[in-house]
Amino acid sequence: MNTGGDMIIDDYLDALLDGADSSPTTVVAIDAVATAPAPAPAPIETPAPGPAAVAAGPVAPAAILPPPARPLPSPPHKAVTASSQRWLRTNVGHDSYALELLRVQEVLRPAPIVAMRGAAPSVLGVMNLRGRVVPVFDLGIWLGTDRVQPDERSRIVVVERNDELIGALVSAVEDVVTLGRDRVEPPLPGSDPGAIVGIARVGAVPTVLLDANALFG
Repeated sequence: MNTGGDMIIDDYLDALLDGADSSPTTVVAIDAVATAPAPAPAPIETPAPGPAAVAAGPVAPAAILPPPARPLPSPPHKAVTASSQRWLRTNVGHDSYALELLRVQEVLRPAPIVAMRGAAPSVLGVMNLRGRVVPVFDLGIWLGTDRVQPDERSRIVVVERNDELIGALVSAVEDVVTLGRDRVEPPLPGSDPGAIVGIARVGAVPTVLLDANALFG
């Protein structure tokens, strides 16, 4: 048993321990503060892109539709005056009468006429003109002169009156004349002219100008 050796070791250890106790020892205390990790910043939500904003501009007013157009009334027929230039001259017996040429539609030979019961004395009846029923009048009876006697010279003058066709039986058709104002005299003053527009000086016999729209009214 090596006692001496053990004692030397123990002394050495004690000396080390004594040196350690005699040297000042600085103890650094570290406060371990349990610091919770800082919360991560909340993510910023980016709004989803919406439809592009339309720049507000002036709003155009709603279109105002005009009211439906109304049909224009047909203008009334202008009375025939002496300024009407061309006239168709006819005979009723020995008298001369003229109708405005613009109103004359046709000149026909006497056609079959169907009498109408209860009609006025001047109404001879009706005839068929290419599918249209046309009333026929005796111009002599309507004017208060003699009845027109149908013969090879007599004619039916078809005229337009207020958008309808009527026939006037006359003794004969003479011609077409052009009349100026200097050749037409107005109706007699103070009298009811009726269908008479004026009196024209054509040849030796005066010609009475008639308004077709005023005939057989």
